Amino acid sequence: MSDIDRSPLELKKITLSALIGKISASEKVELLRRSLAVRQKTTVSGVRGSLLSIIVAELFKASAAPALVVMNDEALEILEADLPALVGENSVSDYVIGASLTLSSLASGNKKIVLTTPAELCKKVLPKHQADAKRLLVEKNAAVGYDRFQEFLTKSGFVRKEFVEDEGDFAVRGSIVDVFSIGALKPVRLEFFGDDVESIRVFDINTQLSDMPIEQVEILSNFSDLGDTAESILSYLPPESLVITGVFGESDFGEGDKEYFDPKEILTKLSGFKQLQFLPLTMGDVDFDSNAQTKFNSNFSHFGEALQKDARENRMSIFATKSPRELKDIAEFLNAEDDLAAEQDAASSSDLDARMTTCEPEISAPDFLTLHTLAENFYEGFVFESVSLYAESDVFGKLHAHKRRRKKKKKQISLRELRSLKIGDYIVHEDYGIGLFMGLEKVKVGDAWQESVLIHYERGDKLYVNLQNLRLLSKYASGEGKAATLSKLGSERWQQQKERVKKRLKEMARNLIELYAKRKSTKGFAFSEDSVWMREFESSFIFDETPDQETAIEAIKADMQSDAPMDRLVCGDAGFGKTEVAMRAAFKAVEASKQVAVLVPTTILAHQHFRTFKNRFQNFPTRIEVLSRFVPKAEQKRIVEDIQKGVVDIVIGTHRIVSKDVKFKDLGLLIIDEEQHFGVAAKEKLREEFPTVDTLTLTATPIPRTLQFSMMGARDLSIISTPPKNRQPIETIVHEFDADLIKQVIERELSRNGQVFFLHNRINTIEQIYDLCKRLCPKARIRIAHAQLPTKELESVMMDFLDKEIDVLITTTIVESGLDISNVNTIIINRADAFGLSDLYQLRGRVGRSERKAFCYLLTPPLSTLSEDALQRLSAIEEFTELGSGFNVAMRDLDIRGAGNLLGSEQSGFIYDLGFDLYQKILEEAVQELKSTEFQNIFKDAAARKEQPTKPCEVTFFFNALIPSHYVESASERFALYEWLSKATSEAEVAKWESDLIDRFGKLPEECRDLIAVSRLRIAATKLRIARIEITEKKCSMIFPDGTDKEFYESARFGAVLEAVQGNRLKNFSPVFKDDKRLKLDFTFPHNYNGQPKRALGTVKEILDNIAP
Repeated sequence: MSDIDRSPLELKKITLSALIGKISASEKVELLRRSLAVRQKTTVSGVRGSLLSIIVAELFKASAAPALVVMNDEALEILEADLPALVGENSVSDYVIGASLTLSSLASGNKKIVLTTPAELCKKVLPKHQADAKRLLVEKNAAVGYDRFQEFLTKSGFVRKEFVEDEGDFAVRGSIVDVFSIGALKPVRLEFFGDDVESIRVFDINTQLSDMPIEQVEILSNFSDLGDTAESILSYLPPESLVITGVFGESDFGEGDKEYFDPKEILTKLSGFKQLQFLPLTMGDVDFDSNAQTKFNSNFSHFGEALQKDARENRMSIFATKSPRELKDIAEFLNAEDDLAAEQDAASSSDLDARMTTCEPEISAPDFLTLHTLAENFYEGFVFESVSLYAESDVFGKLHAHKRRRKKKKKQISLRELRSLKIGDYIVHEDYGIGLFMGLEKVKVGDAWQESVLIHYERGDKLYVNLQNLRLLSKYASGEGKAATLSKLGSERWQQQKERVKKRLKEMARNLIELYAKRKSTKGFAFSEDSVWMREFESSFIFDETPDQETAIEAIKADMQSDAPMDRLVCGDAGFGKTEVAMRAAFKAVEASKQVAVLVPTTILAHQHFRTFKNRFQNFPTRIEVLSRFVPKAEQKRIVEDIQKGVVDIVIGTHRIVSKDVKFKDLGLLIIDEEQHFGVAAKEKLREEFPTVDTLTLTATPIPRTLQFSMMGARDLSIISTPPKNRQPIETIVHEFDADLIKQVIERELSRNGQVFFLHNRINTIEQIYDLCKRLCPKARIRIAHAQLPTKELESVMMDFLDKEIDVLITTTIVESGLDISNVNTIIINRADAFGLSDLYQLRGRVGRSERKAFCYLLTPPLSTLSEDALQRLSAIEEFTELGSGFNVAMRDLDIRGAGNLLGSEQSGFIYDLGFDLYQKILEEAVQELKSTEFQNIFKDAAARKEQPTKPCEVTFFFNALIPSHYVESASERFALYEWLSKATSEAEVAKWESDLIDRFGKLPEECRDLIAVSRLRIAATKLRIARIEITEKKCSMIFPDGTDKEFYESARFGAVLEAVQGNRLKNFSPVFKDDKRLKLDFTFPHNYNGQPKRALGTVKEILDNIAP
């Protein structure tokens, strides 16, 4: 960078309008305008990068009519990323994912740039004159008509559901109608008063709660039409519209079916419009002769040379970014004249703006470099005449983070359905054990009706559980395919089982905490803070870091910079960026002249990581080696010797790297990947062997959230749960085994130069699958890989696959562990019904590691032969494809698998005995007891010694307090609502429950209001340690803890009760002591109450407020 060091660099701001003005003034643009004015079709060539977007935007702005852009996906990505900034977000319509929205807008005469693919251009849609019948504008306070509105929805093809969860759904609950309009981002909730729309609110499909009120909404139905009168989008365009196209082949139009017109017919109609065609190779009527921008991949030396070349050739250098951090990096590495490098650490983006002078376009002399900065993001840079535009992706090599909406797949099974209790499900009662949930039943208590949960136990014994005790119930879950054993009422076996588990959990937790404490008190190596080289390494990462990645990286750096040895677990889904986090830690260690060992469970993964690390560290002087059975013995010996000499910086391998003959000269960091595949004993051996070495552990198995909190005292934990930007959900299809489908799937992936995993987990029949695939796709390069192959052969196959020498790899679950091959974007899993849900989830994660759309095909025997459990597993994995959609929350077996892997096999047995929720609760209690007693000195914070929760007060009453079935029809939904309310511990939580209920179901019935009042009483009484309140038509009795509870009778709470009684604040109260020495206060209601629940509840609440200390 010596030349750059001698050339001063000045940063100057330039506006978007100044850039556009400079390009628009070009003779080429003027020539294009003139050609379009006189010709029906104009061809253009030599347009590179985001120059395409600028030209399209300028032509659109100069016209009064809409523009239709028909191009392939790659060109559409550029336009979708750039056009919103150039013409305004509301002027751009994506027809591929929002056909109805686009057509409605065009039918209303709006001027839009419509983006579509050749295939979607041929889509059959409703004629334009029928568009009004498919849409309805609803305004607040308008007399829409409650029944008429539902008629419109039904006639328009909307489907009535219990809850709205996808486009085309609607739901009716009393005066409330929920609708998910076609093409909308979120559904809306309309609340009627008679026939008038009283309010319109947008709501969230996951919580079913309102987000915000709006004044009006357009309800759109599906505009597709398969009838004889169907037309294409072209009929919605005014005759003067401009159609902008690329060059297409037959394959761009798809295979075609009854939903699409013949492409020849559409192309004929297209010729009736004025056309502009962009040619990729041949010379057009107008040749812009632009060039693609160089890709620098964070090589600032080369970037600086490019700036000098621009200056010599009188080109304006423009760097487009909205990121102050990117500007800071450039200023640091290129020695900006205003010394931004020295001061920018303390500067915000507004500070940076203040330091840079706004300018009109100008050209600097060659001996004085000027980099113009534009506060916009462009997809790709270009060199055109006197302009050299650099995008972030050009300078830093980052992949594009443009978020494109995708077509949504219709769901067949909902998150709510998977999580809700159904009749016959196993359920756990904390005090009575495992039974069968038999639903909600109304029971008469005195003269009042209340709902109770009915549970069946061994020998048909029944237990009715009061709604106030729902906190004691949880859905039983213990892992895939395991049936529970019903408990016996009246037996002591359940209590003994709980005590035994708690004792063992306490021992396990004690050992973990002691290990943690010992490690924290040991002195290790404190790494220095980040250097300029660390910054350069980080800026060369081709993706934008996700927020979770950044948080994990900062936590790891803080750990490494401390003199206590790091012991951090990073938990993240497949492909969410754990490896990059580990490589940042490795760089920090190597920079301090320390060695790094990366331990992985399989030989294949070792070589995969070796390639990844080599590629990532290629611009830095780092020696990286791999040790595995694939490496020849002589080579292994040389590597081992070099490790001992200290000339190997990073070594990656299986257990081979912790063999006795491998001696590190100065090991500073141990990285354990795919931790879930190592046994507890192996991990403990490593900790004993390297007690002062920083340890970073990675796992792809989700760790249950409650377990994260309870184990926080034993281990530092980072969670990466946000997917990388622009990562697409994996389209998952369940299908009966079909040779034609297999042929079609393989050929489609190979046509886009991709590769395929075909997973067949039976070695004895894997050759048959090979023969089938070879017969179906004779031109494809197909090989087999499984664990029983000779070592050399397996190595050869896997390396050839990594090198793209193989198209289809037929394999067993040997691919489950961490393989990251971005070119493999289709996986076929045979006999998917035989896999557990978490196995399918992990296997599906082998694809979808790039921006390219990925597919997972789950092949099964005839669906009619599958068990209900298998069908539900397959439905779940097929439907829940959204990234970060809370899959591990819905699929409890993933949590259970995570718990077993984190804590060992014995714990899996305990989970089976008690069910997962109760297991977690007992574990948390055990850890909390240890923190507040034996380990008080380690956990000095108040949270660690928090008070044990008080047992909730039980309230009995003489009136109906429930959620009527006419108000909430679904029994499982009522159960969920009761459960939530029973766990509320504050007035605020009850108020939230009440407002949510009104939001979702409308005005509260009397019984609901009384239920809420009872809940408020329960919370207030619990805080006073009142054990029970009995409310009859004539009196109220408050019963306190039994006389053996010295802590209560010596507390300030009891003092407040005595003071209230003695001070005559509690008039008409008669204190008595029961046989068990419990204090009981009786209060007689006035005669004029006449059994009115409201007055009785109000009086009792007032009494409790008077007692409060």
